Amino acid sequence: MKRQTAMALAAVFAMSVAGTALAAPANPFVDVPAKHWSYDAVTKLAQAGVVSGYGDGTYKGDKTMTRYEMATIIAKAMANSEKADAETQKTIDALAAEYGAELNNLGVRVDNLEKKIGNVKFSGEMRARYDHNELKFNGTELNKDMTQFMRMRLNVNAQVNEDWAFVGRFASEEDLRSSGADNDNKMDHLYMTGKAGAFDVTVGRFDVTPAYGIALDDTVEGAMVSFGNKLRVDLFAGKQEYTEILTDSQKDELYIANLSYALSDKLNVKGAYFHVKPEGFDKINLYEVGLDYQFTPTVNVSGVYLKSDFDLIDNQDKGFFTQLSYKGSDIANKGSFGAWVNYRDLEVGTVLSSTLDVAAVSVADVPFGGKGYEVGFDYVVKKNMLWTTTYTDLEGTVDNNLKEKFFRTQMEFFF
Repeated sequence: MKRQTAMALAAVFAMSVAGTALAAPANPFVDVPAKHWSYDAVTKLAQAGVVSGYGDGTYKGDKTMTRYEMATIIAKAMANSEKADAETQKTIDALAAEYGAELNNLGVRVDNLEKKIGNVKFSGEMRARYDHNELKFNGTELNKDMTQFMRMRLNVNAQVNEDWAFVGRFASEEDLRSSGADNDNKMDHLYMTGKAGAFDVTVGRFDVTPAYGIALDDTVEGAMVSFGNKLRVDLFAGKQEYTEILTDSQKDELYIANLSYALSDKLNVKGAYFHVKPEGFDKINLYEVGLDYQFTPTVNVSGVYLKSDFDLIDNQDKGFFTQLSYKGSDIANKGSFGAWVNYRDLEVGTVLSSTLDVAAVSVADVPFGGKGYEVGFDYVVKKNMLWTTTYTDLEGTVDNNLKEKFFRTQMEFFF
C-alpha cells in the first residue's frame, strides 16, 4: 500500500478526533514541506500519535508501506477509537478486520473491537442428503430404503458481556418425498456459556462429544463445567433422550466425566465415563478410551476401546474402533479435501448416540450392534460448500447373519 493512501485513511481518523483543539505544531518531518498538499494531515496525524515517521526525522511518503506498518497505524487509531465519530469508526473497523493477523501479532485484541461492533451474530447451514440402505438376513432382503432429506439450521450468538454469551439454534428437517407432511422443527440449541473464575460453564441444551464421540455425539440438557489446558476436564450432569441401547424415547439421567491430555504435539489421549439411568431399567456405566497420532501433517490414525456393564443381552458390552484419515477439508479453502477408512466392532451396550453416520445394524429401530468398515471422503466444491460421501458395510454383533449396507451423499452450504 502506498504511504500516502494509508496516510489519507488515517487522516480521516486524526481529523475527526483532533479538530481545531490541536495547536499548530512545528514541522514534524523534514521531508514534508509546509506547502505540500499533505502537510496539514501529516501534522495532525503526528500530533495525535497515529504516525511517528522514521528515526532520522523523515516521513518518506513515497515509500511503499508494508502490511505490518499499516497495522501499526491502525492499532494506534484503534487505541483512540472512542473519540472517533460513527463514520470514522466504520473505517477503523473495516481496516481492523482486513489486518486482523498483523494486529494479533502486535498484541492488539481484535475480538474486543468486534464486541464493540455488535453483540449479536448470525450464521447458518443448509444440507441436502441422500441415503440408500439395504438390509438382509441370511442373504434374503428384508428391507431396501431410500431417503432424501433437507435440513436448515440458523444460529444466533449474542454476547451478553465480555465473559458470557447466549447461543441458540433453530433446526428444521424435512423428508423431500413427503411434500411437507414429514418435518421436524425445533430449537435444538438453547444455552448460556461463559466464565466463572477458572472454569468454563455451559448451561442449557447443547451438543457434547466426549472422547472421540464413538459412544456419544449429540444434544444434551443440563450443565457442564470445564477446566484445564494441556489436561482438559469436562464434567456434565443432566438428561438425554436418544440412547440407541434402548428403543424407548425418554429423557434419561446422564452424567459424564471427560478427560483429554496432549502427550506431545502429535499424540493425544482421551477418555470418558458415562453413567446413564434409563427409566424402568438398571443404570448403565460406560467407558470410552482412545489415542490419536499425527504421523505426518496429512496422515492421522486413531484407536478407541469401549466397555460397559450393559447386561440385557449377553456378551454385548465391548467395542473397538480405529480410523486412518488423510488430509482434511477446510470449508474456507476451495479444493481442499479429506478421506478416511475405519473399522468398528461396536456391540449393543457401547453406543448411546454415536458420531458415526451408522453405528449399528437395526431392525424396526431395534439395534443389533455393528461390525464392519466405512470409507468416505469430503471435498470443498467452492468456499462454504462441502460435499461428503460415505459407504458403510456392517453385520450385526448380536447375529452376524443380519447384514446392512449404507450409502450416503450430501451437500452442505454454510453462511
